Amino acid sequence: MAGTIKITPEELRSAAGFLKDKLDAMTSEANQLKARIDTVTSNWEGAAQSAFVAEFTDKMWPVLSKNLPELITGIQGQLNATAKTMEDTDAAIASKIK
Repeated sequence: MAGTIKITPEELRSAAGFLKDKLDAMTSEANQLKARIDTVTSNWEGAAQSAFVAEFTDKMWPVLSKNLPELITGIQGQLNATAKTMEDTDAAIASKIK
């Protein structure tokens, strides 16, 4: 059996909200980074530019624009679902005591 639960649903929801805020900020920063890279690479020609663009487009950008947001959104959803489960379980136990 698990030990004592020392976190509240409110704390879990707060953590989920914190993750959402940070994800929004990271998304904004990632978009600014991409815009800056697009500007730099538009003024750059040659094999090095092509290699850099390929590296960024194929490896870095998918992590910033897809993988990381999916991971953080998943954790956020788990925290919110856990908060709801805690509340539902508490209500179910309370209804059996009455």
